[in-house]
Amino acid sequence: MSANKSWDIFFDDEVKELTKMNLPDPETLDYYERTRNREIFWNFDIDDSLVDFSLMIIKWNKQDKGKSPEERTPIKIFINSNGGELPAVLNFINVIQLSKTPVYTIGLGKTYSSGGLMLLAGSKGHRYVFQDTTALIHSGSTGAMGNTDKVLDNFEFTQRQEKRVKDFIVANTNITDKLYTKNYRKDWWLMSDEIITLGLADKIVADLEEIF
Repeated sequence: MSANKSWDIFFDDEVKELTKMNLPDPETLDYYERTRNREIFWNFDIDDSLVDFSLMIIKWNKQDKGKSPEERTPIKIFINSNGGELPAVLNFINVIQLSKTPVYTIGLGKTYSSGGLMLLAGSKGHRYVFQDTTALIHSGSTGAMGNTDKVLDNFEFTQRQEKRVKDFIVANTNITDKLYTKNYRKDWWLMSDEIITLGLADKIVADLEEIF
């Protein structure tokens, strides 16, 4: 069986046409299929490449201009991440929160650090985790080097960013200011039931059709 035919069962006619354009690679086809369905699969450490997906969300909102939220096709973000760069995820969250098109977030295993922030940024009522999805909340790292003044400047900036993170978490979860302050300086690991109780997500997936 040829490489193209072996993947025929996974793609509709529109995507199959791509195979006639010398694009038979399954990962490439999967990317186009996800884009057409407004699905983002983030399975990486978070870095500046996340801006490409911010632009996609902006594009999909442009396509939906003039429609009510109920008439729009939701954007779905599947997350499995160890975390990563805080400025990158904060910018992505800005775009999500400005999106008039509903954004569903689905935790697929690891939603650690910045990955957890991405999870709880989704539209309220449409933030999902699976039974064994886990989350991690903790303080940031400065990575500062150089003379004392530069280290202090870096530390001050990190503190300002951490306040932004704290305010975002307290505003979008059931975590109080007191509880956050008590726990964030340690590695605060959460199982799926705790994720729901603390309001980082809204529902544990019990049926895959819930996230179709």
